[in-house]
Amino acid sequence: MVKLKVLIIFFLITFFNFSAYGENQIVLLDLDYAVSNSNVGKKILQNLNKTRLKEIEKLKIIESNLVKKEKEINKVKNIISKEELNSKISEFKKEIKDFNSQKDQIQKKFLNDKNNQLEELLKKINPLIIKFMDDNSIEMIISKSNVYLAKTKLDITKNIIELINKNF
Repeated sequence: MVKLKVLIIFFLITFFNFSAYGENQIVLLDLDYAVSNSNVGKKILQNLNKTRLKEIEKLKIIESNLVKKEKEINKVKNIISKEELNSKISEFKKEIKDFNSQKDQIQKKFLNDKNNQLEELLKKINPLIIKFMDDNSIEMIISKSNVYLAKTKLDITKNIIELINKNF
């Protein structure tokens, strides 16, 4: 009789433990892909790229002017005095330094703008993802980039893209 009770208790504990594990749902999400392929994410990235292309065009104009100036200096280097040549060279080096500084500032501004806009988007998306988790009894979302192998049915990226597109 004692063995029967122990056996019943063992089966009950085993049954309840397995059912508890079956309800824990862990899914995968590629947030970068979801953001860059959602309608609102595409708009943000397109606007950022337009701004970046305009800045690159401005830099190309400055760069071509610098190349012209360098050619002019090379043409007159044998004609003008050393002091005048050194003056032009130092002025040219200063312009190159300013150009490189401007280029770095533009790159930093672009990255800063991109990070700020994507951070704002993520702040808006997070409540949607949390609601999706609650509605679908999801306990944990793991970044897809941190997983080596998983079943494709665990990937909710397309669902999240649809949810973002529906709400924005």
